[in-house]
Amino acid sequence: METIEPTQQPDNPKQPEQERTTAQGKACLNCGTPLTGKFCGSCGQKDLPARQDLGDLIVNFISSFFSFESKFFKTFKDLVLKPGKIVNEYNAGKRETYYHPARMYVFLSFIFFLTLSFVVNTDEIEVGKNGDLNEVEQNKIDSIKNGVDSVRRIQGLKFEPVSDDLEAETVEQYDSMQTALPEEKRDNFISRYFNRKSLEVESKSKGKETELVRGMLDDMYSNIPQLIFFLMPIFALFLKLLYVRRDFYYSEHLIFTIFYYDFAYLMGTFIILCQQVSWLEWLGYVLYLWMFIFLYKSMRKVYKQRRFKTFLKFSMVLGLFFMCVILGAAGLALVAFIKL
Repeated sequence: METIEPTQQPDNPKQPEQERTTAQGKACLNCGTPLTGKFCGSCGQKDLPARQDLGDLIVNFISSFFSFESKFFKTFKDLVLKPGKIVNEYNAGKRETYYHPARMYVFLSFIFFLTLSFVVNTDEIEVGKNGDLNEVEQNKIDSIKNGVDSVRRIQGLKFEPVSDDLEAETVEQYDSMQTALPEEKRDNFISRYFNRKSLEVESKSKGKETELVRGMLDDMYSNIPQLIFFLMPIFALFLKLLYVRRDFYYSEHLIFTIFYYDFAYLMGTFIILCQQVSWLEWLGYVLYLWMFIFLYKSMRKVYKQRRFKTFLKFSMVLGLFFMCVILGAAGLALVAFIKL
């Protein structure tokens, strides 16, 4: 007589505690690697029961929260008050003691630009009763018009005056005047593009100065985070060139830069907040000064050179970086102008 084997029961997804052992001992619930301590050596998951009651869940949540808080605030304290310490310890391998610099960058940059968005609001630009802008906004318009005039003087890659015969007021007039000229006297491609674009902008801006300013400023503000992020590896490259004889990898200069960016975003947030309270404005200036002192002290502590040499390189890296910032801002203005 044929015997009928009992049907195999499906595995219980919530395995009991005694079923999570292997021949080598206790195993990680996440990846199955044998455990040798409180944390898995393969995936890093903590050794916790597969099933947790409400009490275990609350305890584990609170402990993980305070573990994060402890690491975050230690990083916060050393980042503000101890120039160069985090960089030295991070490059020495003590990385779990502090919050990860890239994650901190994302967090602090988000807080900074969120705070900035509440302070800088282009929608507040308003015109007067007669359609005129107030003095501050009129200055912005004049600056944009001056920039347009400068752009119109571009001849190839050289800044030279446009011919005095160019008096076109519309794109159509300009095209007709160019067609009437001999081919060798016509504007080149770059000059023709910016001349036509400037005439288009001037035509659009008549009676719509406010919208023009808002459009350009909104576009520039939206691209500032990308500009600052793009300048980060350039700042690290300047450090690499200035300390080329020192035994530092480029990645270690980059770590220095990321931590200083974190510090700058934090100080920038505090400065913005201080500027909103009249009796705290003085603190904003102190924090602004501390940003420069902090960079000098960090360079001296990390790269361990004499004061004069450190100050010289500090001045050079700031000068080169601010030059890049100015060029980047000009690029943002040019891109915003092209998009109009």
